[in-house]
Amino acid sequence: MGNQIQVRIQRIPLRRANAYFVISGREVLLIDTGEKRKEKKILQALAFLGFSPGDIRLIILTHTHYDHCGSVKTLKEMTGAKIVVHQSEAICLKAGYGGFPKGTTRLTKAISWMGSKIGKRMGGYAPVSPDITISERFGLEEYAADGYILPTPGHTSGSVSVIVSNRHALVGDTLFNVFKKNLFPPFADDQEELVRSWEKLLDTGCDTFYPGHGKPFKIDRLRQSLEAREKAKVSF
Repeated sequence: MGNQIQVRIQRIPLRRANAYFVISGREVLLIDTGEKRKEKKILQALAFLGFSPGDIRLIILTHTHYDHCGSVKTLKEMTGAKIVVHQSEAICLKAGYGGFPKGTTRLTKAISWMGSKIGKRMGGYAPVSPDITISERFGLEEYAADGYILPTPGHTSGSVSVIVSNRHALVGDTLFNVFKKNLFPPFADDQEELVRSWEKLLDTGCDTFYPGHGKPFKIDRLRQSLEAREKAKVSF
């Protein structure tokens, strides 16, 4: 027990979205890469923590929207890290465009419609081929701390979360912590699937959740948001 490696989660705010480092000993996983031209900020944060680019073993993409993987090609070139993505979104990564998800409110439905018209002009990024594609739970023991990648579809069909030490869940846009009373994302291709993914996350036993937008939060907020969602569905 005395030799057990302490795992750290480091949030990197990148204007539109968060990236995260999962640090275990001298090995680092990078979760998402923000928009285009965010590689400098990410590597500066890495250096501040005492690591070099080559310490990043994997770049795990929670999904392939431009604000989560815009800098992935450059970071792969600068670090030599392997890119991991869900197999259903590998084609998006290779094309350099992850599309725009459906809105979950009247306002975001309109935004989604406009985004789909703008297309690659706004949401495009440098295309790159993934090194590893997954379709089910994928263990990370070979690369860093005790953990795994868990498919959590709903925001997109290939959205994934990273579970670390059965305590920490890095969830991309499956949870969205920018609204005071609601964790439901403003965009999701399949809302019912998304709620099922929330239930999967509860079943992991994690107590802290790290969203792609907003600050980390504890499990009670997820439980409350899920209960509120179910009550609203029943009352409707």
